[in-house]
Amino acid sequence: MKPSGCENEVLILKALGQGLAPEAMEEPLRRHLAGCASCAELISVYELFQRDSEQLCAAASLPEAGRVWWRASLAARRAAAERALRPILIAEKAALAVGGGVLIALLVFAAPWLARELDLPNGFSDTVVYSFPLASLIVTGMIVCALLMAGALYTLWAEQ
Repeated sequence: MKPSGCENEVLILKALGQGLAPEAMEEPLRRHLAGCASCAELISVYELFQRDSEQLCAAASLPEAGRVWWRASLAARRAAAERALRPILIAEKAALAVGGGVLIALLVFAAPWLARELDLPNGFSDTVVYSFPLASLIVTGMIVCALLMAGALYTLWAEQ
């Protein structure tokens, strides 16, 4: 398959890339440009892109240096604060998990007293046994669900 351009396009693009105008190119390239429609079209497209680039650069407004510096310093402070708070947040969530586990364990061991207070018939025995009757499992399950929901709500609230 034969390329659809002229073999001098590479030389012309190289000269244009170096900032040479078509009139300032070497004599053989100027003569070639006068007779080659493909290279003349390449020059016109290149000049069109150059004009568009100049217009876009002129129209683009740069923000004030002070504002750019202020935003960059604000972002740097925010990132530093997040890095500093990360261990504290991890410790806070670990303490919440441990505290929730301790509270659940206390409620499980206090379940016989809770059943007596709620007047559940034969709900719990006076000793802690790992095979609880159905009523004690229901009460414990409700307490655990309430604590998990509270922990989940706290975690969602703390992340926002």
